[in-house]
Amino acid sequence: MVGFFLKKAFFDGWDNLISLALLNLGFVLILLGFLSLPMLFVQSPPAVMLITILLIYALHFYAGGVSVYCMHLINGRNPGMKQILQFLGSVWKISLIFGSISAFQTIVLMVGFPFYLSMGGVIGLTAASVLFWFSIFWWFVTLWIYPVRGQLDETVKGVFKKSLFISLDNIGFTIFLGLYTIINFALSAVTAFLIPGMSGILLSHQIALKLRMYKYEYLEQNPDRGRRSIPWDALLLDEKEKVGERTLKGMIFPWKE
Repeated sequence: MVGFFLKKAFFDGWDNLISLALLNLGFVLILLGFLSLPMLFVQSPPAVMLITILLIYALHFYAGGVSVYCMHLINGRNPGMKQILQFLGSVWKISLIFGSISAFQTIVLMVGFPFYLSMGGVIGLTAASVLFWFSIFWWFVTLWIYPVRGQLDETVKGVFKKSLFISLDNIGFTIFLGLYTIINFALSAVTAFLIPGMSGILLSHQIALKLRMYKYEYLEQNPDRGRRSIPWDALLLDEKEKVGERTLKGMIFPWKE
């Protein structure tokens, strides 16, 4: 399943390269906002904090809209760029709550982490360690939030509950998806975050959930079967046929195939 996920994420990203790159321009502008804060407000920590929070909200609202756009792509639709505002509006509630949690987490990390480290001793190090690992755990859960919102549930409570369940029920794959996300983000720096960028990463998250749901459909239809014997080859047969047999030459020079 992991191998096919990598293949599908790559080819779906390639097939929508231009639109994803255009969407990444929005993320680049937000990133430039974060990077310019130290230079613009070097002597005004409150201003830095306020604008950081505003940028966090902007990031989450925009990511929510782009994620919905990517959901349409993997379902065979061809949404227009003008629909982004419509998509932003469709997920504003989860984006607002998600952004609020992230803003609060950022404040806690910026204030609490240095404070606990400065305490030293067992108590300080333990508190800092708990804060660090809880933040890592929460980040893994957040990988599923927008895909779950788009594909499974529209209620805020349902989104967070199902995201937590999927992350815990698929710990190995969730960790893999997290590492895949980090690697893609690092590689994006080579292209100034235009390819694959955040849009490509959000596309891969939508693909990850879509493929993972075949497991739950199978278990629902076969409750007597064990979770360790999921017939992924059979379950992903239709998806594999949609991707087809593709080569690097065919991607770059399709007229020669």
